[in-house]
Amino acid sequence: MKFLPVVILLFVPLCACKKEFAGDSASVAKVMDRYLYASEVAAFIPAGTPKQDSANMAQGYVRNWITKELLLAKAVDNLTEEERNDIRKQVEDYSASLLIHKYKGKLVAQKMDRVVRDADIDAYYDQNKVNFVLNHPVVRALLIIIPKSTANIAGFRDWFRSDKPEAFSALEEYCLTHAKKFDNFNNRWIELRYLLNFLPVDQGTWEEKHKNDSRAEMEDDENYYFLKINEMVRDREVAPVGYVKQEIELILLNKRKLEFEENLERQINEEGTRKHFVSIHE
Repeated sequence: MKFLPVVILLFVPLCACKKEFAGDSASVAKVMDRYLYASEVAAFIPAGTPKQDSANMAQGYVRNWITKELLLAKAVDNLTEEERNDIRKQVEDYSASLLIHKYKGKLVAQKMDRVVRDADIDAYYDQNKVNFVLNHPVVRALLIIIPKSTANIAGFRDWFRSDKPEAFSALEEYCLTHAKKFDNFNNRWIELRYLLNFLPVDQGTWEEKHKNDSRAEMEDDENYYFLKINEMVRDREVAPVGYVKQEIELILLNKRKLEFEENLERQINEEGTRKHFVSIHE
């Protein structure tokens, strides 16, 4: 095994703050023929770092750099030429992959249509319903928590139990002033178990006593709890399209992205052939 050449360290005072480093392009360390410059250390230290912390960070950075360079030199010295060539090839392949990925990403962001029509979502949903079976019930519902100290709770109950539009308007106005929690999920689907987390009841008790209730009223020492379920789709049933809409949008966008990239590769090959950039040697 070969011995490493003598390591020379040319430290400048590392107690300087970032500002002091920034104006100095002198080297702060050397390992064989490689130098670490003050400007590199300065770039590592966040702006506004206190002086003592800056010094500690600078010293740590220099020590780590020295260790890395020594290990690198030892690794190069002890690997065969074949092993080094293999690593160079891996680095080249990885670099090429990164560049291509970055280029494709820019083109996708600039040129790919990202608008997914409701008609496309509905069509995909109809063709793939078997993939959207629920593990948990989902509901359109209204959850309200009212402190027991609130006045006119009897009037609130009447509004809550009514299906008249004017009753809901009165309920909404009351809740804006008095409710601890007023979550209206009538226009979007949500997992029932999420709402049960806010009620003084566990899953088993809910299944036993309230499973088929469209309205549930409960209380504890501090609050009244009201849950009105306007629509429910149970577990092991097909999820409503509104509940899986975002998931389908992502699926369709990903399919569109794959098609875009396939077309890009085809067009690039056609261009390369047309401009005589490509030749295949049999």
